[in-house]
Amino acid sequence: MLVGFFAIVVLAAIALGSHPAQAAPSTAQGLQISPVIIELNADKGQTYNLKLSVLNVTTGDLVFKSFVNDFKAKDETGNPQVLLTSDLPPSASVISWVQPIGNIPLAAKQTKTLIVPVTVPANAESGGHYGVIRFSGTAPEEQETSVSLAASAGVLLLVRVSGQITENLKISEFFTQKGSQRTSWFETGPVTFVERISNTGNVHVKPIGDLTVSNMFGKHVATLKVNETKGNILPASTRRFEQTLNKKWMLGKYTAAVNLAYGTQGKVLAGTTTFWVIPYKLIIVILIVLAVLIFLIRMLVKRYNRRVIQKAQQK
Repeated sequence: MLVGFFAIVVLAAIALGSHPAQAAPSTAQGLQISPVIIELNADKGQTYNLKLSVLNVTTGDLVFKSFVNDFKAKDETGNPQVLLTSDLPPSASVISWVQPIGNIPLAAKQTKTLIVPVTVPANAESGGHYGVIRFSGTAPEEQETSVSLAASAGVLLLVRVSGQITENLKISEFFTQKGSQRTSWFETGPVTFVERISNTGNVHVKPIGDLTVSNMFGKHVATLKVNETKGNILPASTRRFEQTLNKKWMLGKYTAAVNLAYGTQGKVLAGTTTFWVIPYKLIIVILIVLAVLIFLIRMLVKRYNRRVIQKAQQK
């Protein structure tokens, strides 16, 4: 269980948001592996060869053990949770789809290219299937005697099996917050926008789009990118996206509108929320200053009038 716990710690650092071609190599226990994410569009009954590159970044020889696990969304951040005791049937579990890799001996600084066959069963369920191919390294002399508690590095595998695909997202919540506190009233900026988006379909999708902010007169104030890192939302999960409007001085009622596109059919997701910015402390100070100025002006006017009257009486 400890091996699995450390694997989860490392793999949780691998964001589901990066596109495979842009993902940076993952490093743990002396191993650098790329890519860190593979998205595979697959047909039932077909075999696909995945190409992985592994590098021993240490100055000593290591033997890397390989493991395959299913995973699901851990929380609303998009991090994966490795399922160490997955009880999914073979038609749903990626574990049985990936051909065993076995142990991989690597000399210091050695790089090896792996071809990993993945066979999608003919009876596989249509939609998304999610697994991780991970590696944990130990020194050759410790292979038979030690129990590895090492962290592991892995490749996330997102498989989209063709067939009856349902792509459907909904905005569960769309609100504003200040720091970590949810509120629609602000004294000053910045203002953070939060969208909690749920996937009620059967395949992972990437909602991408903009959030626009307008003032009470309908004038455009700002445009913010939503899900700029192209993060996936897995089925039966909710993911949280945040954007921050770094504008300090605002006044009045504002409307934020989010418009996102997702899926292969060009579906659109839209929502709005409103918030108020009332810099009451500044307003109080201004009112006090105005009151003082009015008082002083009235006093000066009275003095001026008295002098005019006195001069007129002296004549």
